[in-house]
This record gives sequence, C-alpha cells and structure tokens, in this order.
Amino acid sequence: GKELTIALTDQAFRSRRPERIADQLHYLLERYGAPRFMEWWERIGLTLGALMGQYLPSLVVPPIVARLRHETESLILPGEDADLRRYLAERRADGIRLNLNQLGEAILGEAEAARRLEAYLALLARDDVEYISVKVSSVSSQIDLTAFRHTVEVVKERLRTLYRQAGRHHYRHPDGRLTPKFVNLDMEEYRDLDLTITAFQEVLDEPEFHRLPAGVVLQAYLPESHWVQRALVEWAMARLARGGAPIKLRVVKGANLAMERIEADLHGWPQAPYTEKADVDANWKRMVEYGSRPEHAQAVHLGLASHNLFDVAYGLLLRADLGIERWAEFEMLEGMANHQARVVQARAGGLLLYAPVVRAEDFHSAIAYLVRRLDENTAPDNFLRHVFGLEPGSPDWDLERDRFLAAFDRLDGLSDAPRRHQDRATESPPPGDAGAPFVNEPDTDWALPANRAWLEGVREDWRDRAAERVPLQIARELIAGAEEAEGRDRSLPDRVAYRHGLADRAQLDRALEAARAGQAAWAARPAAERRARLEAAAAALARRRGDLIGAMMVDGAKTATEADPEVSEA
Repeated sequence: GKELTIALTDQAFRSRRPERIADQLHYLLERYGAPRFMEWWERIGLTLGALMGQYLPSLVVPPIVARLRHETESLILPGEDADLRRYLAERRADGIRLNLNQLGEAILGEAEAARRLEAYLALLARDDVEYISVKVSSVSSQIDLTAFRHTVEVVKERLRTLYRQAGRHHYRHPDGRLTPKFVNLDMEEYRDLDLTITAFQEVLDEPEFHRLPAGVVLQAYLPESHWVQRALVEWAMARLARGGAPIKLRVVKGANLAMERIEADLHGWPQAPYTEKADVDANWKRMVEYGSRPEHAQAVHLGLASHNLFDVAYGLLLRADLGIERWAEFEMLEGMANHQARVVQARAGGLLLYAPVVRAEDFHSAIAYLVRRLDENTAPDNFLRHVFGLEPGSPDWDLERDRFLAAFDRLDGLSDAPRRHQDRATESPPPGDAGAPFVNEPDTDWALPANRAWLEGVREDWRDRAAERVPLQIARELIAGAEEAEGRDRSLPDRVAYRHGLADRAQLDRALEAARAGQAAWAARPAAERRARLEAAAAALARRRGDLIGAMMVDGAKTATEADPEVSEA
C-alpha cells in the first residue's frame, strides 16, 4: 500500500495529461494491486477507474486526481484564496495558529525565485496570515557555497525584502493585540545551515531590523546544531541587551534524512546527521533543556516541534518548572494525528501548526512533501507509527517509554562536533592498499568553512601567478625551439596565463608512435605493478587537487564545483 501510494503520487499524478495518468494508473495497479488499507468500495472504485480510464481518460481521470487532492487537504492546505481564507478562519476559531509554508519545486532560475518571493510577500500582505516559513533556497536560485560571501549577500537582500514586508503588515490576534507578521527561516539541506544562520544574523543586526522579531529552525539530527544554538543564544542575548527584539528558535528532530544519506553516499562523505535515532532524540532534549533556561528563553523564544507525546510531556513539565510558558510554545504538523494536537493545544494553552500550502495547478510540487511524510511516519522508530493504538502498559507504550528514557542516558557522552571534517589544506592522501576494494575518491565538501578557505587560496594563487611556459615533450624528451602559442585566462581574457609549445605533423606522428609502443610495454607489466603505479598516480593527483582545479578554471572556464568532481574521477 505504501509503495503504491508513493508510486501513484510520484509517477502518475505529476503529469497534466489524463491519458498519461490513466495509462500509468493501470500499470501500477497491475503491478502492486489495490492496497488493503483502503475500504472495499475504494478498492473497487480505484480498479474500475483504472480500467475505464483507458477508454475515457478525460472523464475518469479528473475525479480521481480531485479525490487525491481532497485526501491530502488535511496535510496540505489549498492555496486558492477562498479555500485558504475559509480554512484559516476555521483554525482561528479553534484557537490554533498556523505557520504557512508555500510548497514548490526546486528553484532552477531567478525568474522562478522572483515568483516564489512574490508568493511569500502576498501571504504576508493577507490580513488572516500571521506566520510563514521560508527556505533560503526557495528565494535564491544561485546558491553556490564556493562563492559563500556573494551568496550570503544575495540571500540577505531577499531577506530584507521579506522582513520589510513583515514589518509593514500587522496581524490582529483574537485578543486584539497587533504584532508584525512573522518570518521563520526553515532549514532543509545540511549545506544551508551555515549560509542560513549567517544571513539571518547579519540582516537582523542591521539597525532597520533591530526591533523586528524573526525566527529560524535548527535540526537536532545534526550534532553541531547544539553549538550553533549556543552561539545564537549568546548573540540574541547581546541583541536583547542593546534594546533589540528577541528571536525564536524552532527545534525539530530533522526531516530530510533520506536525502542527506543519498547526498553523502553520492559524494563519498560521512552522513551529516547522527547515525542513530537515540542520539537524535538525546540532542533534541539537550537543545530543549538549554533553550528553556530562563535567561536563554527570554532572548530566544522556543518552538518545541514534536509529535512524540513523551517529548511533549517533558517539554510541558520543563516549561512549567522553569516558568517560561510565555516564551515557549509547542508546534506540530497540520493533519498529523489531529486528536493528539487537540489535546496538546488544550493542555499547553495554545498550538502552532506547520501547514504547507499549494495551489491546484502546482499540486505536483507537493509530491516530495507527501512522500517524505509518508516515509517518515511509517518508519519503525517513528512515534507516529505507533500512536493510533497507543495505550499505557501496551507493548508499544513500553517500547516508546524505554526509547524516551534511553535518550537521557546518552546525554553525557553526546558529541556536538560535526560528523564531516574534511580539510583539503591539511589532508594527505593515504597510501594505496593493494588488498583494499576500490572506492571512489570523496569530492570536496564545500559546506565546510575550511574547504572554502582553501579554495580561496587556490583562486588567489592562480589569479596572481606569472605566465608559465609549457614546453613540448615527446617520450620524456623536451623539444627545444618549438613554435609557441599563448593560452589566456578564460575568466580574464586580457591576461596571458601560459605559453605552450606547438607540435608539427612529424612530431605528432612521433608522439603517437611513442604511445603505441608504450601500450605494449604497459600490458607486459604484472597487474600488481600496474595497480601500484596507478595508485601512485592517484595520490599525486590528490596532492595537486588545488592546482588541477585552478588549471581547469583558467583554461577550461570551469567553476570549482564543476572541476572538483573531475579530479575525484581522475
């Protein structure tokens, strides 16, 4: 059932052509069968729809798509004005606040980034919207960590636009209070952590935004989130002492683990998040406890985001014990275990729901969110998998209780150091091991500041170095007196970067003959010797990674992010 649901959303409903959807629907039902979690009449309807869709796709498919859209409305709010206004009014009447997240596909260009920014500005201008979430990657298409400062400045300009809009428009609470609209910076990829925090702090340090409250998210599945939290608290306390507004920190456990694992595996890095769920749970508790200290919570208001009722109960007790109720609130996901949310709202005196929003024509943009939520909430170690039949004393209850308590036992030895610590400036390639299996060479991790500093040194070296002479060489012999040509720096066309020898036709034939003769000599060497020589060549390339990147930037007009994987492959 889970596999079919993911396949339907990911393969069938991305298309806008009814005949294409009908064809894929028929294929997927033949492959997986109608899921048993559906009612019998739903299974019959789906099967008949797939069959009839082959003949009347324009009549049959739209109701099926509409049904899917309706089924997801508890998780993803409709973005059309009338529907959204009605939903916001209902939630307001229930005493529940909403944090709206405008869903969309990855930003591929600045035109799309501008449209997404306009959508955020439009939400902030609505009188019934209090609070929105924004990912920096959704308002800037050119995020390049090898140009870190430039990227920070671009993101800061987009944040200024959002914060100005938030400051211009106020939200009237049910009790009559007026507050500026609230912009919360969401967190997605590990690569965005340093960028998001840097831009967030630098913009809020500007006099124009000194009195504006704003928020950011940290993910407890990243070990370094705790030391980032400590730095944020120190900065926010100093800001508050200067008469500035407090900020808010939403503490979540993390929602992109599958993507982080794939990204790490693709590039040959350790995964950035903890490898054990118990460590994630422990870090969340550590961050909540640190953030709940009254002197910290006054400057950094807390959003405790969790559906785990043991964690919620812990947060309620901690909040009451330390007297920080006015500075700490509970947050959950819209449409997830609503019965649970109602109880937490009543017990905590309020609740903020994270609510994705999408218009009908952009519904395909919601697919990634739906798949991620479905995957998370059916994972064996996820609390929501067990919540619906949870009773005190049951095996599931005892399991979740023991997991909750076990996390506290991990606190003393829990590291907050990054799991990725590559440093191209200091590393040396390991010696080749003839018995080891082949593994790819890791790419450079630009999320790490040390590697960005190393790259800046490479750029400066290649920008300033004198023009080199590259002589003609054939079969180890340097050829004197060859005609020369100039090689220019592709990024600075007026600059001559090097001069190189040119071969005539006879010399070219000689080089090819040397290569042909060398091939036979190479083939005659034992395999172990060939491997050793290749390993030595690989080590030399690794040592000269910076120069290889510099040469490709100068001579091939490549960016560092294009050049670096080529060195790894070589």
